Amino acid sequence: MSTHADRAAEQRRLKLDEIKAQVKAGSLTIRQMTPKERKSFPPQPPKERTNRSR
Repeated sequence: MSTHADRAAEQRRLKLDEIKAQVKAGSLTIRQMTPKERKSFPPQPPKERTNRSR
């Protein structure tokens, strides 16, 4: 039996494989953001992680 993390990693890998296949087929294009887009949508700072111990 696989763990939740293992299943999540497998699902992520499958989604990335599908994206790569779409890019290769030409049905999906990945491009760099323009300076105007970068200004409108700046990078988000990482959220602080809380220590939730039991």
